[in-house]
Amino acid sequence: MFDDLRNAAASEPEPYEDFQPSLVERLPLFSKLKPQQRFILALLLFMNVTVLGCGCLLAFDRLIL
Repeated sequence: MFDDLRNAAASEPEPYEDFQPSLVERLPLFSKLKPQQRFILALLLFMNVTVLGCGCLLAFDRLIL
């Protein structure tokens, strides 16, 4: 089992054949944005989901103020 361990560790790893590009590379709209702009979009999306979630909790009387 450990006979050729040193040679196996020294050899170069094989490239991955099933490499998948990231989501940013697959969507052309997001690949044109700078990282700071992507962060702002993610932050706005998070805030939108948070406000809508709180609104739904208020609408269904699950949140007591």
